[in-house]
Amino acid sequence: MLSLARLPGAHLVLLVALGVAGAGLGALEARVEVPPELISGGSVILEGEIERVDPFEDSTRIHLAVARAGVKADATAPVRFRASLYVHGAGPTLLPGQRIWAEAKLQPLAPPANPGEKNFTAARRRQAFVFSGSVVAGRLLVLSPPSTGWQAIARTQEGLSAAVRRLAPSEDAAALFLTLAAGQRAALDDSLEDAFSRSGLAHVLSVSGLHVAALALMTLALLRRLLVRVGIRFRGIEARRVAAPASVPFVWAYVVFTGNQPPAVRSAVMATVVLLGLALWRRADGLNSLSAAALLLVIWAPSSVVDLSLQLSFLAVLSLLLLTPALRAAVPLAPPDPKEERRLMRLWGQARETILETFGASAAVTGASVPLVASAFGRASLAGLISNIVCLPLCGLLTGFAAGGVALFIVSPMLATPVLWAGAWVSQLLIILTRFFAAMPLATVKLPTFGPWLTAMYALGLAMWALGRGRWRLGGLLTPAAFVMAVLLPVFTPQPPLRITFLSVGQGDSMVLSSRGHHALVDGGGAPGGADTGQRYVIPFLQHEHIDRLDLAVLSHPHPDHALGMISTLAEVPTDRLWLPASSTDGALSRKLIAAAGGAKVEEVQAEWPSFQLGEATLEVLAPPLPEDRELLEGVNDRSVVLLVRHGDVTVLLTGDVEEAGEELLLDRLGPVTVLKAPHHGSRTSSTEPMLARTQPKYVVFCVGLRNRFGFPHPEVFERYQSLGSECFRTDLDGAVTLESDGRQVRLHGYLTREKPRSTSPVAPVAHHPQP
Repeated sequence: MLSLARLPGAHLVLLVALGVAGAGLGALEARVEVPPELISGGSVILEGEIERVDPFEDSTRIHLAVARAGVKADATAPVRFRASLYVHGAGPTLLPGQRIWAEAKLQPLAPPANPGEKNFTAARRRQAFVFSGSVVAGRLLVLSPPSTGWQAIARTQEGLSAAVRRLAPSEDAAALFLTLAAGQRAALDDSLEDAFSRSGLAHVLSVSGLHVAALALMTLALLRRLLVRVGIRFRGIEARRVAAPASVPFVWAYVVFTGNQPPAVRSAVMATVVLLGLALWRRADGLNSLSAAALLLVIWAPSSVVDLSLQLSFLAVLSLLLLTPALRAAVPLAPPDPKEERRLMRLWGQARETILETFGASAAVTGASVPLVASAFGRASLAGLISNIVCLPLCGLLTGFAAGGVALFIVSPMLATPVLWAGAWVSQLLIILTRFFAAMPLATVKLPTFGPWLTAMYALGLAMWALGRGRWRLGGLLTPAAFVMAVLLPVFTPQPPLRITFLSVGQGDSMVLSSRGHHALVDGGGAPGGADTGQRYVIPFLQHEHIDRLDLAVLSHPHPDHALGMISTLAEVPTDRLWLPASSTDGALSRKLIAAAGGAKVEEVQAEWPSFQLGEATLEVLAPPLPEDRELLEGVNDRSVVLLVRHGDVTVLLTGDVEEAGEELLLDRLGPVTVLKAPHHGSRTSSTEPMLARTQPKYVVFCVGLRNRFGFPHPEVFERYQSLGSECFRTDLDGAVTLESDGRQVRLHGYLTREKPRSTSPVAPVAHHPQP
C-alpha cells in the first residue's frame, strides 16, 4: 500500500474494492441455519453465547449467538443465527462471553412496512440476526461464567457509573460522560440525541475517530513529557520514539472498554499505524492508514462495511484527507508567515488559519456525506458548520477527561474523583452549547433522497475536483448538478390529485391524506408501554413525503391505539385545525393531544358539521351522531368520527372504530363507496351485514398489527367482505396501503410485495347520498 501514495485516486479504488470484498464476505457471515419449526417465531428454547449487553432502566438487551434451539427443552438441535433479546425482571448479571439457556418468545425480523421508515432489518440480517424477542429473567439460566476480563470491565463500569452519577450536575451530563467513558449510549435521552443530531454534533455520541485520535495525541504528549521529565534515555533514542509505541496499548484499551465499536476500531488501527510510524521516524500516509483499517475490518467483521456509523466515519476521514486541503487552497487568503516578527499579527494569522482549517474540515465532512445522510435521516445540519468550530476543542478535552478518568478509576477511585467531576461539568457545558446550536434558525435543512446514480454522480464530482488537475477539475460541477437534480426530481414527478396512505402502525389506525399540496392526518396509532408510533412511523412518513405542516388533524376517538402516536406527531408537525369527536375533550388523551397541537383551532365535530375542502377532495363528517342519538351509544368506539372523503366519482369511507350500534345509526347516511376502511380493525362486533349491504365497497383496508393478540381481522368478517367481491388489503401483510385517485379511477397498492397483483380499476359514478 505504500506505493499507492504516488497514484492519485488509487486509494479510492482500493477502498471501494475492500468494500465490495467486505460485502461478499459479509454474505458468508450472514449465513443462517434455522429449522422450519422456528421460522414463524413463538415460544422456543435457546442456548447460545452472549455477544453484547445493553442495560436499560427496566430491562436488559442482549445479542445472543444461538447454537442450539427447539420448541421443546428436550428437542433442541444445532442452529446458526443471532437474536436480539430483551430480558425483563430481576435476574443474574449478564456479561459478554457467558453461555445461557433461555425460554424466549421470538418474532422474525420484519422489513420496514412504511415509506420513510428506518430499515434496521437489512443491516441486522447481514449480521445473521433473524429474530427479536423477549425473555423473563426467571426463565433464563447461566450455563458458564464470563471471562475474568469481562468481569473486571463490568465491575469497573458499574463503579464508574455510580461515581459519575454522584458527581454530575444532571442526569444528562452523567449519561453523556458515560457514553464517552464506557460506551453506555443506551442511557442517553432521545431528546438529547436529537439535539446533538440537529446541532451537527451527532458524531460526539459514538466513540469514533474524534475520540480515539484525541486520546492518541494526548497520550503521546503525556508519555513523551513524562519520559523527558524523568530523564529516561534508551541508548540515545529520542523520547517521542519511545512514547509513540507505548501509547498504542492505551488506545486499544479504551476501544475495548467502550465496546469495540467499528468506527473506534477503524480509528485505532489508523492511530496504531501513525504511532508506529513515529517510532520508526516515518511519516504515516493518511490514506495508507485508512486502507489498513479497512483491510482489518474486512477480515475481522465483514458485515461492518454496511454499518452506517462506520460508513460515515470512513467518509469523514476521506473528506478530511482529500477535500479539506482543496477547500483551503480555494480560499484566497495566504497562510500565516512564520517569519512574521509582530507577535499580535503572528497570533492573529495563526488563529485565522485555525478557524479556516476547522471550517473547511467541517464543510468537507458535511458536503461529502450529503447523499448518505439524506438517505438515512432526510436532513443535514447547517449548524454543524459553526458548532464544530466552537465545540471540537471542548470535545477533545472531554475525551481526555473520560479516558483519563477511567484509567485513574482503575488505579484509585479517590484519585479519579476530581477528573470525573471536571468531566461531568464539561459534559454539562457541551450539552448547553449543543442545545443552543440545535435551537438556532435553520439548524437543520431537509435533504432530498439521492438514488444510486445521483449518488455516484455526486461522489465522482467531488473526487474529480479534489484529485483532478486543470480541466479535469471541471468535473467537480457534477456534484452541484447531482444535488440540483435530486432537489428538482420530486418537484417535476407527477403526483396524483388525491393520495391516501393507510400506514402500518401495528395494532392501530393512522391515515395521511394529500391533495394538491394540502394534507390531513387521521389518527396516529399507539400502544401503551410500546414504541412511539408517531416517532417511529408517522413522522418519518411525513418527512419522506416532505410534509412539514398539516391543514387538518382528526382524532377518530380517544383510545391509545389511535391517539398516542398522534400526540407525539403534532408535538413536532404543526396543524392548522384539530377535529375531535363531540363531547370528548375532557379525557386525559384528548387534553394531551390539544396541548401538543399548540395553536391549532380545536373543534368538536359531529354529524352535519360543515364539510372541509382538502385540495380537490371534500371531507364530510357522518358521525358521531347528534346529541339526541349519541346518548343511545354506550361505548367510545361507537362515537368515533366517521369521515366520507369525496374526490370526483371516488369515495372513501373512514370509519374509526364504530361497532354494530354505531353502524346502525350510520345506515341512513351511507351509500355505495369505492374504498372502505374496515371498522374496528375487522372485529366481529363490526362490519355488519346491513353495513356491507349499504356500502358495497370495491376495496377494503384492514388496519391491523402483525400476529395481533385479538385475531383481527376476524375470519368471519374477512370472508364476509370477500363474498361481496371486495378486494382486501391488510396493513399487517401489505404494509402501508396507498390509494391514488384522479377522480375517475382509483389504484391501491401495498408497500410490501405480495404474490397477488394489484391493478388499476375504473370506478363507476357513485350517487351522492345527502345527509338527512
